[in-house]
Amino acid sequence: MRTDDNNNPAAFTTALAIQADLVKGIDWEDGTPFPEPSTLITARILGDPVQITIRLIDAVGYYTRMGNPRWSYIALPKFVWDTLTPPERRDVIGFHYRHEGGFAMRKLFPNYDIA
Repeated sequence: MRTDDNNNPAAFTTALAIQADLVKGIDWEDGTPFPEPSTLITARILGDPVQITIRLIDAVGYYTRMGNPRWSYIALPKFVWDTLTPPERRDVIGFHYRHEGGFAMRKLFPNYDIA
């Protein structure tokens, strides 16, 4: 799974990591390329996957500049994301992980199996 292979519970791309001003070589590095003909590359998270994903969402949110959702299965308005507590944000990242697939990081998400 791209999630586990790249320590990336939301399976975000290198382009999104750059947009969020995450630091290449410290926060992330190039990970698994998407299948051709795509040129996208999954970011491999180098630090705490939950905290770095939270930083990414803090920076870029759930919607593109054009107003489209970044993920097909979740799109929170910024005002909702901003009100979440750290444990709630962790649970939201766990929701990403559950939808993106993977197994190795389940221990990071104590509420992983809660729908």
